[in-house]
Amino acid sequence: MANKNQNGFHLVAIVLVILVLGVAGIAAWRVFKNSSKNQPSAVEQLALTPDRSGKINQIDIAKLDFDQKAAVADPIGDKNGPFYHDVHTASSPDGVRFSGGATQILNHASVPDAMKLPSGQIVIYAVDGAARSKSGILVAVSSDQGKTWTAGSMQLTSSRVGGVADPQITLTDSGKLRLFYIAFPGPPTPGQPPTSVNRVYSATSSDGINFKEEQGVRFEYGQITDPDVIKIDNRWFMYLAQGPKQIYATSNDGSSFTYQGIARQKGSVSKTVSVGDGKYRQFYCANGISSSTTTDGINWVDESVNLTAAAGKIICDPSPVQLDNNSWLMIYKLASPNQ
Repeated sequence: MANKNQNGFHLVAIVLVILVLGVAGIAAWRVFKNSSKNQPSAVEQLALTPDRSGKINQIDIAKLDFDQKAAVADPIGDKNGPFYHDVHTASSPDGVRFSGGATQILNHASVPDAMKLPSGQIVIYAVDGAARSKSGILVAVSSDQGKTWTAGSMQLTSSRVGGVADPQITLTDSGKLRLFYIAFPGPPTPGQPPTSVNRVYSATSSDGINFKEEQGVRFEYGQITDPDVIKIDNRWFMYLAQGPKQIYATSNDGSSFTYQGIARQKGSVSKTVSVGDGKYRQFYCANGISSSTTTDGINWVDESVNLTAAAGKIICDPSPVQLDNNSWLMIYKLASPNQ
C-alpha cells in the first residue's frame, strides 16, 4: 500500500513540474514575442550595421552629430580659405555634361569627395571650414539620391599631432572604407630649414564615421595636395595636384605608393571614376570642371568642359556619383575669390 501511495505521489509531482514548465515557457514566449516587435528584423540589422568582417553597407545617420558649434567668423583668417567655400551639386543624364541649376548642400565646407555605398546611400567627406569637427573633416549622408543631407563630424583616432585636409574616400577589397588625406608639415623645427614636403596618410572605418589612422605614410612629395585614388586593373593609382599640374604614383597593395611622373601639365585636383567597359573618366579643375578618359590610368584622351562657373565664381574639387537611375550627380566646391 505504501509503494502505491509513493508511486501516486511521484506521478502527481511529475505532472505538476510539467505544468509549471509549460506555463513558464508560454510566458517567456509572450515576453520574447512582444519585445521583438520593437526590434529590427535580421534584414534591417544588416542594413544598419557592418558585418563581423568590417564590410560597410550604409551609415547610421542617427549617430551623426557635430563636435561643437559652427564658428561665426573665419577661424583661420584666410580670405580664400574653406570658411568662404560651399559645397554644391549639379546633375547630368550621361555623366559628361552637367547642368540643371547648382544646389548648395553644405556651407563653410570645401574639397568634397563622395561615394555611393552598397545600400545606395551617398556619403561626402569634406574639409570643415567652420571648425565644427575636431578632426577638420565633416561627413554628410543622403539616403534619397542627393535630395536631402544629414551632416556631422568625422572622428579620427591618430597618434600624430595636427589636422588633416583634402579627404578622398575609397572602398577596400575587403569592403571597409579607407580615407586618404593630406597632412601638412606645420611650423618648421627650430634650427631646421622649412620643408614643403606634404604627406598622404590613410585611415579605415567599418561605420563611415569613426576612422582609425593606419601606420606609415602612403606617399610623400613636394607641395602635393588633393589625392585621387582608384584601382585600375590590379594596380592602385594616386593622382595628386602640384598647383595646376597633375602627377601620379602607383601601388600594388594600396598602401605604399611610388612616384611615376606627370599625368597632365594643366588640370588637377581630380576625381577618377569607372564608367564601364574598362574605361575611366577623370574630372579635374580646368576652365571650370573638365574631363579626360583612360583605359590604363596612364594615357589620356581629353574630352570637354563638363561644368562652367558662373561669372565671378570658382568651381573645383569635382566628385561625380552615378545614381540608381543611371543619371549622375556632380558634387563640387564653389567659391568667390578674394572676398
